[in-house]
Amino acid sequence: MSNSFIRHSFYALLFATLLLPVTGVLAQGNSHTNTAAQDDPVISVVEIGVVAASNYDVTITLLETLRGAQALDKLTAVNPAIAPPRTGYEYLLARVRFELRGRAVSDKGVFDLGGSPFQWVANSADLRAYDGITLPPPEPALQGPIKAGETREGWLAFAVEQSESQPILIFDPASGGATGRGNILFFKLYK
Repeated sequence: MSNSFIRHSFYALLFATLLLPVTGVLAQGNSHTNTAAQDDPVISVVEIGVVAASNYDVTITLLETLRGAQALDKLTAVNPAIAPPRTGYEYLLARVRFELRGRAVSDKGVFDLGGSPFQWVANSADLRAYDGITLPPPEPALQGPIKAGETREGWLAFAVEQSESQPILIFDPASGGATGRGNILFFKLYK
């Protein structure tokens, strides 16, 4: 066997091995018309840093949604003083897992989940954005800085029109501190 054959075989095996652990939907297939369902991890890249920016891998998974009476019950169990939503609206809670991984050992970037990178719109037909609410989500909340190598799960809280049957959660990396590259990702907040 030649050294060239061995080297090419090694690289082919290495490449195949690197592909095995990747499970989930790649961001390239995710859009407002092809939203990720609950429990479908979406894999993407964000660029963090101002002077010497680096690419970081993110995996985001919508784990659970509660809407209407279920959401209000969860909110009032934590804080009985929570006011009911305004007329024509109901609360919607989303529990999300967010993973941030550097690509090099030296990657020490931080992504700010408190900067509202998770937003939501009405549906995929018109992408009409709803105003945010100041309602604190149940604990643990999906907020604050997350460092490379960390995974965080937490709740997000929204108010949605009762007539809205297909709300979508949007992740915009630029709202959380990404400085360049990064896809906007879409998740179904309905079954």
